[in-house]
Amino acid sequence: MKYDKTGGNKIWLGFIGGGILATALGFCALDLAPLQASAPVFGVMLLLTGGMVSCLAGAVGMTGMLTWVPGMANEHADRAQ
Repeated sequence: MKYDKTGGNKIWLGFIGGGILATALGFCALDLAPLQASAPVFGVMLLLTGGMVSCLAGAVGMTGMLTWVPGMANEHADRAQ
């Protein structure tokens, strides 16, 4: 990790990318869902909220505010040195 030019942010970029993908899939499924069906609406809302939460977690992780997660504090201290 000493010579990592991205600053160790690959995992958080993955969270953001996955969240954007899930949110986009949710919006696409929302357009395709018939008005009478109620079961797909739950799946659509799960995709939308899960995608947005994933993006939020990625953004908070990139700012360095998730050092309380086990294993992240040691990596953050190593990067500081």
